[in-house]
Amino acid sequence: MTLVQERNRRVVQLQLPAFLHRICRLSKEWANWKMGAEESKNTDDNCCSGCSSTESDHFPNMCRKELDTTTWTLLHQCSLERWNDGQSDESGFPGVLLRCDGLVHKDCSFSFCMSHQGIININRSASIFSFRKRSKFAKMAEHFEYNHIPAQMSSINHFHVKSVICYSDRLVVLHISRNTNSQFGLLDLHVNKFLGIFGKQAVEYQSEALVGHLSPDQTRCLIRFPRLGPRYQDIAFLHLYDLATKGLLKEICLTYDVYHFCFDPRFTWNRVAVAKDYLQGHGKSLDLVQVGSWQSVATNAHACETQPRFHPFLKDLCYSHDGCFVIATLLDVNCFCREKRLRNHRPIGCAIYVSNGDTAETLYYIPFSRYICPQHNCPVNYKPVFSVCGNRMAFVQDLPCEQNVMSLVQVYKLPSALSLQSKCRVIILQSFTPECVTSLPLPQKLIDYLLFRPEYN
Repeated sequence: MTLVQERNRRVVQLQLPAFLHRICRLSKEWANWKMGAEESKNTDDNCCSGCSSTESDHFPNMCRKELDTTTWTLLHQCSLERWNDGQSDESGFPGVLLRCDGLVHKDCSFSFCMSHQGIININRSASIFSFRKRSKFAKMAEHFEYNHIPAQMSSINHFHVKSVICYSDRLVVLHISRNTNSQFGLLDLHVNKFLGIFGKQAVEYQSEALVGHLSPDQTRCLIRFPRLGPRYQDIAFLHLYDLATKGLLKEICLTYDVYHFCFDPRFTWNRVAVAKDYLQGHGKSLDLVQVGSWQSVATNAHACETQPRFHPFLKDLCYSHDGCFVIATLLDVNCFCREKRLRNHRPIGCAIYVSNGDTAETLYYIPFSRYICPQHNCPVNYKPVFSVCGNRMAFVQDLPCEQNVMSLVQVYKLPSALSLQSKCRVIILQSFTPECVTSLPLPQKLIDYLLFRPEYN
């Protein structure tokens, strides 16, 4: 047994009594709810014989408060400085940062933040490859080309990294150029190994025009390509690649524009949420689509009534950890960088739309404001994040305070599925870290469920 496994086993043994106490309490409340009875407040201490009530020693106060609140309740609010000083760990967001000073198309991309990946030690003024002209994504390209791409490919075969298309926990898909042709490279960050090239194109695309996502099981990659000239102005292209064989599985030609999409985490790769924006009219919709047949499972034709079109107001589209909700982030498209320099600073309007992950129906709407530039600031500054247990969502809201701006982190409680299995998963992930979950004496299928791994093929 390795040292890490032994440490996780000891952590499990120490926290198991309090964990069983909470599970028994939840089972009792669940049984009372099913029978229509009122919750009993006097039997919590006797729900599990032999389990001492040491919940306050192992769980933050937010966990107890969460049991007594309804959904969409503001659970916690603190300044951004206190959040970075440790409030994020106590709130169930360990190591999650909500601020980045990088600029899009220079330091970061819409899918990859350099500072949050620990890539911060590259000189911005001097180029590592002095013979190359500095361009967009220079810092990002130089890092990957210098540290991860084999020297033979970059120096002899003239492969040059343009930017990062998408990434997951360990896999990174790079946009690579060679002889004015775009193609993609696959990189495994855990073992620092370059896995190969795929998707060679006949032309070289601009990096900011390419959008891609990795499937939850990390076996597929779906990439959206820009329209090619006036002849194809009514057609958008999507390519589905098999990362094992590096081959093209499916080419999807559409009569509407698709700029934002994301995979459903409950499925291996066969379902995505798509934000459609029709070009010949003013229609827009949020669709849940089967990738294999590209047929809509559910459609919401009026996903965001406040905006005339999805793009460019829609800046991010993602699922919650359990796949029950689709989160759309909309921002004002005006640039306020010049006004910031002139001290005529005003906030931009932001909004989070929460839709049902099965029906695409809009469930909730949260407006907020930020003193950032939506065109040039890193998306980390306005994208919502989710807790490890998956039932909390946090984002930053800016409020004017005399001559300064106060940045507040707000944590909201998300609705959870009405099943005892889902409730138990929330409590387990509030009690144990994901590393300790793998050491629990449970079947592998239950461990996969606890870690939000895909359930359906």
